[in-house]
Amino acid sequence: MKSDFDRLIDDLDPTRGGPLLTLTSPERHDVARFIEQLRLWGKYNMITTDLSPFLTDAKSVIEGELAQEILLYAKETEEFPVNMSEFMENQPEPLRYIWENSQKMRDLMTRATLRFIESENLDMDNKTINDAFKMLSRKIYKSILTGPYLTQVQSKA
Repeated sequence: MKSDFDRLIDDLDPTRGGPLLTLTSPERHDVARFIEQLRLWGKYNMITTDLSPFLTDAKSVIEGELAQEILLYAKETEEFPVNMSEFMENQPEPLRYIWENSQKMRDLMTRATLRFIESENLDMDNKTINDAFKMLSRKIYKSILTGPYLTQVQSKA
């Protein structure tokens, strides 16, 4: 059985963008650029892996994914806690982009979530917001990955 959030998102007209209707046009392009950097980083299979957590909290995801490398860096520099800005200087450009734009994506997804909740006249309680935040990020990730925005960003690179 579908949750109320899934049903509401699925009810948006997919011919007009589906879950992407919760984003402004510049925001759609920002998300596409972010997803393209995830692709360029090359750590994951973009199709089989749900990378939507990067849209909601990329810094925490990166810290978890690179925990071993961060620990080694801490041993080498004898610095704890690790200065993540310095650590990121030695990482591939796509990963630095993801790190530097993490808060921007989180803010963007928060605005999209609040727009969705307001447009559907849902309660603004924490559970509703958190559920919508996660669900929208998954749907937006899939829509960007399979829609024209990612192709547009790739063609400009």
